[in-house]
Amino acid sequence: MRVITSLEALEGLLPLSPREREAFRAVVPVYPFSTTEYYARLAAESFAVRRMLLPSLEELNPELQNLGEPDPLREERDRKAPCLTHRYPDRVLVVTTNYCPVLCRFCMRKRNWRRPLFTISEDEVDAVLSYVRRNPQVRDVLISGGEPLLLPLELLERLLLGLKKIESVEVVRIGTRLPVVEPSAVLRSELLSLLERAQKVWVNTHFNHPDELTAEAAEAVKALLKCGVPVNNQTVLLKGVNDSVSVLERLFRGLQRIKVRPYYLFHCDPVEGVMHFSTPISLGLKLLEELQTRLSPLALPYYAVDGPGGYGKVPMLPVRFEKLGSVYRFRSFSGRYFTMPDR
Repeated sequence: MRVITSLEALEGLLPLSPREREAFRAVVPVYPFSTTEYYARLAAESFAVRRMLLPSLEELNPELQNLGEPDPLREERDRKAPCLTHRYPDRVLVVTTNYCPVLCRFCMRKRNWRRPLFTISEDEVDAVLSYVRRNPQVRDVLISGGEPLLLPLELLERLLLGLKKIESVEVVRIGTRLPVVEPSAVLRSELLSLLERAQKVWVNTHFNHPDELTAEAAEAVKALLKCGVPVNNQTVLLKGVNDSVSVLERLFRGLQRIKVRPYYLFHCDPVEGVMHFSTPISLGLKLLEELQTRLSPLALPYYAVDGPGGYGKVPMLPVRFEKLGSVYRFRSFSGRYFTMPDR
């Protein structure tokens, strides 16, 4: 896997405009740049991918970015063990690394880009496992990063097989963008074998635009499914990338076609350095309302806001019913109304 971090190497794959060069030179000292060759070539063919990948002067605009903060979701405040955040009663988050081969400009953990590279250690893995054993109410462990599927395999094995042995843990979710940004890395036989042996694993991946649904990405998803690993998708609603009904409809239909369940459509978190991607919440609800007339529920994600301050995720749906005395009044997908008694 070839990873590109310099302007010169990038321009060998993706010719830049003068303004894009200016932005690269101004922004990268503050927010670094990294991409795989695969994803850079995809950006050369797709404006949406280009916007998600290339540095923008908007990242340094104080009028926009002062509306955000480095850690709005208070992940670090709620840390209970090294690398582990425990907020919901039955779930914990394990941030295993801050390394990603592609630094997506909308990253919710953009604050970690400014820190020295870190990877969870054996002792920290053991501390995570010890915490989960001591808290049997935890049934769901989310492994995130950075890119957790690029951890050294021995560390990933220590974590996954350790969680497999904890009876109270029923689900291990891995949050990864690897099927999107470097699908060939998913196809490593030793990685697929480990995921299959770990048994409890689900993958939450991160397609944001139909241009990312390539044949290579579909092959990576197919390999995960063949190992018995369910694949869900978490999309972020991004201004100038996917903030239209037509784009989201193509995305969610495309995901369903390759047997990936659209799980969340997230409102963009108020993260410093990311605010130029933010859309109004009312737009997200309007888009979802229109999508409900076009897609089956299996292709519809939850639209959700992750509450700033550590309040957690709140799924939202357009309101299509009201109580009128002793009856409920409903609005159907076609816009027609009907009533049913409350009995």
